Amino acid sequence: MSMNKLGIYIHWPYCISKCPYCDFNSHKVQNYDPNEWLSAYENQIKYFKEYLVSQNFKNIKLSSIFFGGGTPSLMPPKLVEKILLFINKLFNFDKNIEITLESNPTNLELNKISDFKSAGVNRVSLGVQGLNDRDLKYLGRLHNASETFVVLDLMQKIIDNISVDLIYALSCQNLEIWNHELQTFLKNFSIKHLSAYQLVIEKGTKFYHLFNSGELKTVSDNLYKEFYFSTKNILKDNKFDQYEISNFSKPNFFSKHNTIYWKSDNWIGVGPGAISRIWNDKNERIEFENFKKPETWLKNCLQKKINLKKILTIDFDVSEQEILMMGLRLNEGVDLNKLQHTTFLNNDEVLHLQKKGIINIKKNKLMIHQNYFNVHDYIVRKIIDSYLSS
Repeated sequence: MSMNKLGIYIHWPYCISKCPYCDFNSHKVQNYDPNEWLSAYENQIKYFKEYLVSQNFKNIKLSSIFFGGGTPSLMPPKLVEKILLFINKLFNFDKNIEITLESNPTNLELNKISDFKSAGVNRVSLGVQGLNDRDLKYLGRLHNASETFVVLDLMQKIIDNISVDLIYALSCQNLEIWNHELQTFLKNFSIKHLSAYQLVIEKGTKFYHLFNSGELKTVSDNLYKEFYFSTKNILKDNKFDQYEISNFSKPNFFSKHNTIYWKSDNWIGVGPGAISRIWNDKNERIEFENFKKPETWLKNCLQKKINLKKILTIDFDVSEQEILMMGLRLNEGVDLNKLQHTTFLNNDEVLHLQKKGIINIKKNKLMIHQNYFNVHDYIVRKIIDSYLSS
């Protein structure tokens, strides 16, 4: 495994309101002391730097920093700037480092975007989610479509590298209208990256309770499939490369940070509920889990001796299967050289799916044909003998 490539995820837990589909560790914004948060972030970043040094990481090149949430665009730009300055003191930045900040498409964030850029942010991930007011209301978003388009038009004049998140296959959506809206949207804005996600009902969310009580409907598998392939084809026609199941980019504008996750490389997670995954000097996968409650995390990270919720060595078989499962999300597939053994693979199923053209092995990379990305989970279950559904 690569011992000199690293990403850092910074979690900001606060939002103005909680969206009904969201299962991320987010909380309604409250009063906080930016100086306390800066100290806590710095202490945890320093903690991980010391751990990496203890594991003989040398010449560490930081390829990405990602401010996620929550809504990190609610952070004071000065706080973001100070965090980046501190990270820069401890790590070598790759010359093409990607520094992303998640934002909502509102005037509140637009008014701060120049300051975020001055702080070092060079990529914005914009939570557009819906392309009309009906869909936005359904998703519990606070912005409307016209505000989105005005803000995005102005924002792309400030930040060149903008990624947009969209959610599709809502029960209130009409496929033809969605196709038209997406085509119009792509023609009007010069975004570099787009993440298109099917609405998934996540446990613990408001939508989950509504779904279980019969108050919320989801689309059929057949209709989802139509939405998926239609979206994929429209993006292809607009010169977007599908490099991952749900992610599309203009050439060379793929998400460096998320690719670290999909390739099972090293990242450190800083902030409430953030997870870190690091390969140690024994080639074991170590997971660090932070406390989820902001006040608990803050209290622990303001102390000299930092307490984490959990540190564990991931079981070897679990780690191997995760490498395969995550790598198969990518268009380029998973490098089989990353696996120390492949005994958990069902070779008969692998050969069967190869003959059907569903999967392929090329230059020792196992990949799913793009036409079957939408059944990724099914394929993984078929080729792994003892599939770990967790």
